[in-house]
Amino acid sequence: METNSNHEAQVAVLREELQEARNKAQKYAEEIEKLRQQYADDLFAERQLGKRLHEERHQLQLDYERLRVQKGGFGLKAMALSGFGGFFSALILCILYLLLRPKDDHTTTFTRFREANQFRYELAISEGRFEEVEKSLLQSQELPENKLIRPEIEFARKMVGAARRRCE
Repeated sequence: METNSNHEAQVAVLREELQEARNKAQKYAEEIEKLRQQYADDLFAERQLGKRLHEERHQLQLDYERLRVQKGGFGLKAMALSGFGGFFSALILCILYLLLRPKDDHTTTFTRFREANQFRYELAISEGRFEEVEKSLLQSQELPENKLIRPEIEFARKMVGAARRRCE
């Protein structure tokens, strides 16, 4: 008999555990349903917010277009006129500068001297006629038209003299 009552006690325990499991399953099912409903509500609210933001953006765009048409595009016209005005002013100033700029006499004098003598000097130096180049430089240094470039001629004369002493 003990085994029979033992079995009945075990069956009773199992029935209680089964009932507890059913209660827990019901509780979890209710919680899942609540979470699903909350997710659906959040998703709906998010869609409504997105829709409202889209409508506001569209309304702002329409308001901007109306304002732009109302103003007649003045900003673009003014910007274009200002750009063209600046361009033509700069063009006129550049032309005036090129026409009226002061000439650099030093550069002009040295360019003239270089063009007149450079080839002869290079040829004479390559042939070893250093004294001839030194004498020509000394004479050029004394000319009144070369007054502005005397330091450069003096420098060149000293360089030729140094080269001559090195070759001797």
